[in-house]
Amino acid sequence: MREKEFSTLEMGRICNVAHTTVINWIERKQLPAHATPGGHRRVYHNDFIAFLKKFNMRIPPELQETEKKPGVLIVDDDAELLAMLARAFKEHAPEFRVRTTRNGMDALMLVGREPPDVIILDVVMPNMDGLAVCKTLKAGEQSKYIKVLVITGKKLTEHQRAYFLDTVDGIFHKPFSAVKLVARAVQALKE
Repeated sequence: MREKEFSTLEMGRICNVAHTTVINWIERKQLPAHATPGGHRRVYHNDFIAFLKKFNMRIPPELQETEKKPGVLIVDDDAELLAMLARAFKEHAPEFRVRTTRNGMDALMLVGREPPDVIILDVVMPNMDGLAVCKTLKAGEQSKYIKVLVITGKKLTEHQRAYFLDTVDGIFHKPFSAVKLVARAVQALKE
């Protein structure tokens, strides 16, 4: 996904200054910018946010929303395990936004609305199991790059094991260390 760009006019409106003031900031090298083929100045979203922070200027809520933290979606039909893993992320990786769901279909709908960076996926779930969810994710153009960590309380079949070893970023057998799972999720983001 391409990073949003702002024109000098848009930034002027946001900062409540004339667009010529924004041009002056750019020319004084206070605000990094690039030029379009037509010679118009544009500033990337992250550069604009960094500029606003540096000069202690108000950041409008609509800009803050796009400044997102990495997301993790935890999918398991066990409510206690969901709560425990959410707590583990909050404690050991607070940089993550955590969402949870108890079934595979809901997980796919959440991914469609707002794809996470990492999915923690239980293999054995009613209606749609983790293997079906994973195959759907990996077949999707937007979702195939999501990091997937599989968790299971049962022995994997040969077919499941072969598929997961070839496709996912980690397999954890219950009972597992929540701290190690969180650490693996953090590491997966860097790969």
